[in-house]
Amino acid sequence: MLRKLERYITILKVFTKYNLFSLIYKDIHRDHISFKKCTCSYDLDNRSNAIKLRLAFEELGPCFVKLGQTLSKRSDLLPPTYVTELEKLQDRVMALDFDEMRASFSTECICEISECQHEHNPTCYHCNDMLDIFDEFDTKPIASASIGQVYRGVLNGKDVAVKIARPNLIDTINLDLSILDDMKPILVKILGLGSNFNIDAFLREFREMLHRELDYRYEAVNMKRLRENFKDVNNVIIPDSYMDYNRENILVMDYVEGTSVKNLTGVDQRTRAEYARIISSSYLKQVYLDGFYHADPHGGNIIVKDGTVAFIDLGAVGTVDDDLKRNMMNFFYAIYKQNTDMATEMLLKIADTDEEDVDIRGLKRDMDDLIADQHYGAGGRKSDSYAILALKYDLSLPAEFSTLERAVLLIEGVSLQLDPNYNIMSDAEELISKVLRERYSPKKAVEGIQFEADEYLTIIKEIPKGFADVVKTIRGYRIEKLERKSNIIQKYGPIKDLSKTLFLLVLLSLSAYLMIRGEGIISMIGITAFIVGALTGVYSILRS
Repeated sequence: MLRKLERYITILKVFTKYNLFSLIYKDIHRDHISFKKCTCSYDLDNRSNAIKLRLAFEELGPCFVKLGQTLSKRSDLLPPTYVTELEKLQDRVMALDFDEMRASFSTECICEISECQHEHNPTCYHCNDMLDIFDEFDTKPIASASIGQVYRGVLNGKDVAVKIARPNLIDTINLDLSILDDMKPILVKILGLGSNFNIDAFLREFREMLHRELDYRYEAVNMKRLRENFKDVNNVIIPDSYMDYNRENILVMDYVEGTSVKNLTGVDQRTRAEYARIISSSYLKQVYLDGFYHADPHGGNIIVKDGTVAFIDLGAVGTVDDDLKRNMMNFFYAIYKQNTDMATEMLLKIADTDEEDVDIRGLKRDMDDLIADQHYGAGGRKSDSYAILALKYDLSLPAEFSTLERAVLLIEGVSLQLDPNYNIMSDAEELISKVLRERYSPKKAVEGIQFEADEYLTIIKEIPKGFADVVKTIRGYRIEKLERKSNIIQKYGPIKDLSKTLFLLVLLSLSAYLMIRGEGIISMIGITAFIVGALTGVYSILRS
């Protein structure tokens, strides 16, 4: 309780120092035309407030830095000036001495020592000194951030990078998360998030994101997963992770030789353009083909060397479910084909909003302008334009879309840094071809049939039971009627014929369901079954 009170006092002092409490009584200017350079008077006013917010977050440490970085990815929530300023949040701090970091090495003992076995596990940081586990280990960090520090070493003859979390970090972050939860009303006003913003859901997602970033074992799994997705791609490298040496606060991975994109110099323009192409196409593959992508692909997390590109620092990743991936691919395809109506429809579908709830004519007009600019406009970042458009028309995009849009924006920025003439549409045709081949491949069709098989079998199994119930009911009804009217059988035919009719109706309904809901071969099966059922019905009618 005392620690929380002390932290409260620190936060209040910093907020007062940067005059953030005055923002409670101000409204962020949103209803104005904002250009990329943010030079109008409203933008300048917003920028001064955004700078104060960034400086305060940097001073308050890792939890607030991560909060600002997360918000910088939500251009659907904040105006461009705030997004631009929060992008500048620095996550670099003074490095701790190696002896101070030793507290992080005191992990649980993993040795299994019995009466007949007295040897310690060679990967146990509890029973072995860190410097003895590795062949070589440089105690001077090559990188330092608010959450951890990175060292270089040699393990079993291979160059490795070792990421170690700062000691006692989790306690400080949990304390800040508790305080953020207490400060929700103030936070909403200071950030100008609006009354309709679900701050509880946002903080819940933020807490989950931090939890995953603080446990390096998640990052190790992310590396393995992305590495598997690129196993057949020769010009993209994903470093491997050494699972036996990983712990919650220690991550051991391949050291990647090369130069980060942000520090790349002395390379001819043709090579730079080729790097931009590899980065862009490989990232579009992550998003639209694999549905699993690097969520923070800035220039410092992309290494290039000898015609290859490596993605590092996979603490933050994103996933796209099949429905969202399909809708986003259709949206991307519509932009590529310059189909304004389809692009507008897909954006509304992604936002789960009906046309009646928005100014559809205005939205289509603005969408048409953005698509034209995407294809024929001057260079520069364009991907965030669609999130800004959603903000203008009050479309509530899912958090996954906003996070992904922000990541694609980073990739676009990296590619433009390498090649000023880069346009993301240049990779569209190849990507769309790959997606369509993947979506309608025989393998996908078989997987779809296997996935839906149980549901269809259940429906089919229930059909005889349903027939039996219907026939039983009809039989009882008919017997009662037959006692009074002997000509009813001649009028309606045998029960057997009625059963056949019911079966035919169910078959037609099931095949219609497959036609509408299925894709590829499943849809074709539905069409074929429907045609056969319809012809059978016509034949029965003609015969009768």
